[in-house]
Amino acid sequence: MRVLFIGDVYMEQGRNAFDKYFDIVKQEHKPQFIIVNGENIADGNGLSEQIYKDYLKRGVNVFTLGNHTFTRKDYPEVLSFPYVARPANYGPGTPGNEYVEYKFNDKTIVVINLLGRIFMRDPIDNPFIKADALLKDIKADYIIVDFHAEATSEKLALAHYLDGRVDAIIGTHTHVPTADEMVLPKGTLYITDVGMTGVKHSIIGGEITQGIRKFISGVPERVKPEKTGKLQFNAVMMNLDTKTIKRINIRED
Repeated sequence: MRVLFIGDVYMEQGRNAFDKYFDIVKQEHKPQFIIVNGENIADGNGLSEQIYKDYLKRGVNVFTLGNHTFTRKDYPEVLSFPYVARPANYGPGTPGNEYVEYKFNDKTIVVINLLGRIFMRDPIDNPFIKADALLKDIKADYIIVDFHAEATSEKLALAHYLDGRVDAIIGTHTHVPTADEMVLPKGTLYITDVGMTGVKHSIIGGEITQGIRKFISGVPERVKPEKTGKLQFNAVMMNLDTKTIKRINIRED
C-alpha cells in the first residue's frame, strides 16, 4: 500500500503550492492513498466544505486536522463529513470522527488523528490512553496516525509506545520538516514532522515582519499569512508493505 501524506497546507499560499505540485508528485510517486493535513488550509482555521469537496475530486482520500479544528463557525458541518478525522482525544460528546475507516479494494485503512498535550493549550485527554482505547476496537489492514503535537519528545514517546501496533505515525504541527524518517524496531514507519506546504520564506507560514515584531514586543497578535514568495511542498511517501518512508521536500529557489 503506497500512501502519500502531505504536510500542513497553510492557507491560500499553501493551496497554491498544492495546486502547483500535487499532480507532479502524484505522477512521480503513484500513491494509492492520499492524506492531507487540513489544520490550516482554510484561512488558517481548519477545513472548509468547498476545499474538502474539491480535494476529494482531485484524489485526496482523507483529511486530518489539529488544534484549529473548532475555530471555524461551520466546524460542526465540516466535522460531519465522512473523510475528516479530527483529534480523537477530545472529550465525550465532541462532534466529528475520532478516526476514518476507508475501504480500498479488499483492504481496510484506518486514519487516526491525535493531539499532543505538551506546550498545547487545549484541555484534552491523554493521547497515549486514547490510542489504547481506539486500538482495542479497530480492526484494519493498515493503521496510520497523524500526531499533531509540538514537543518532539512527546512524538517520539508515542511512536515507540505504538511501535508494532500501527503501520505509521506521522508528526504534524510545527511546520518544519524533520530529517528523521525511519522504521522503528517493531516495524512502524515514523517521522517527527512532515513539514508545511506554503510559503518558503515565512515564519512557519506567517508574515515575517509580524513574527519578528511579536518576538520583540511580546504583544500577542493573530497570525497573518505571508502572502508572497517562493513556495514549498512537504510530504512523505510510504509503502506500508515493504516498510519504506521517504521525504518529499520541494523548495523553490
